[in-house]
Amino acid sequence: MWQKLPVWFRAVVLGLTVAGVPTLVWGLLATVNLKFTPIVPWSAVAMAAVLWVYWRYLRSDERLRAVPLSQQKWQLALIAGGLGVAAVWAAFGSLRGVLHIAQPAGDISRLPIWTIAAAILMGSAVAGVAEEAGFRGFMQLPLERAYGPVVAVTVTSIIFTAIHLTHGARILPFLPFYLVVAIIYSLLTLITRSILPSMLLHFTGDVMMFAFQYANRLKTGGVGESGRIEIVPAIAAVVLGAASAVVFRFLARDGRAATPAGVPVVSH
Repeated sequence: MWQKLPVWFRAVVLGLTVAGVPTLVWGLLATVNLKFTPIVPWSAVAMAAVLWVYWRYLRSDERLRAVPLSQQKWQLALIAGGLGVAAVWAAFGSLRGVLHIAQPAGDISRLPIWTIAAAILMGSAVAGVAEEAGFRGFMQLPLERAYGPVVAVTVTSIIFTAIHLTHGARILPFLPFYLVVAIIYSLLTLITRSILPSMLLHFTGDVMMFAFQYANRLKTGGVGESGRIEIVPAIAAVVLGAASAVVFRFLARDGRAATPAGVPVVSH
């Protein structure tokens, strides 16, 4: 019966499931840890074991798209994606003063720094592995094959952005930036036919974001709104975005050159 359902439905449900299971497990472990024994970050160790088992379980499925890359492709992918994500960060920095960003509730100053660090690293690892496997792997690949890359990237990126609404209304100012980052990750996977570069960039980006949020919350009163757009970050966003587009073109050419003429591209 499952196989009789539309491809898009199966891809979306499976992708959300693959991404959601470890995310829910981590949320439960972290909540219990912080509530009862915050001084000992045991949940990060437990989740590392869960994530390792989960990865090994998924690894035999071609839809995971955990395809090894050459050194040259790794370099081009990380530069292209890194510049693109940096452009998004710069754009966020230029608009931060007018975005009306609400501070998260709760006092985290009582928590030991090692517990915060463990939570940031493991939360970022869970997001990088689970979300890339679910969205750019199990969801995007079937959509690519059935409906083409434009539909696959569009649907995957929109759903990836929409699930962040589970964080509540305070996440609304961030949604356009999440959407652009999602497109960058999807394009990286589409061009390289591997989720590995997007996984590494996703993990690194989340570590930086969570660390920034933690430092910001420790400041008395947080960061006020300036009511204006910052010009220097805006210019940086344009320059970084243009540079990213150029490297993406080199990456795409490298991918086409690696595929002999007349041989169809199949992800494994």
